Amino acid sequence: MSTAFTPRYLAWFNWLMPIEGTVYEDDPNDPGGATKFGIDQRSHPKLDIRNLTLDDARQIYWDETWTANSADSLPPGVGEVVCRIGMNCGERLAVEWLQTLIGVKVDGSLGPKTIAAANAVDAKKLTSDLINRMETYYRNLAAGSSKRARYLKGWLNAAEDLRRFVNA
Repeated sequence: MSTAFTPRYLAWFNWLMPIEGTVYEDDPNDPGGATKFGIDQRSHPKLDIRNLTLDDARQIYWDETWTANSADSLPPGVGEVVCRIGMNCGERLAVEWLQTLIGVKVDGSLGPKTIAAANAVDAKKLTSDLINRMETYYRNLAAGSSKRARYLKGWLNAAEDLRRFVNA
């Protein structure tokens, strides 16, 4: 199947791949299990993660992350950050943080009211505030688990790289 990916999505995906890594890994401390291109076995039990291709990953992120979060309908920067938060912290949490910051009903559903409200605020500030929340989440996660604490530096470096990517 050939998908017409948007230029904005492709820029985000190309930013993401060096962060997530393009080789197969099976870190015993990673609750997701085997991972390649940031796609984990726990979330995709029927996929052959070891033999996943870059094209497969591009399609998965398009379907499960980018379009699922209506990223092209959100302001530039905001859509990219919401997708990243959804990947690492959970889709519902990403939407709830967005809704809290834009002052709409917090229901974890990214519908037309949330999208309209997100497009009516200062996107640069919203993007920065979302990244700040993500960094706080990472710090709290690491503080609560010695197994996860080992990932904190990498998570924070990736958040800072995201900040540069979206210019927030």
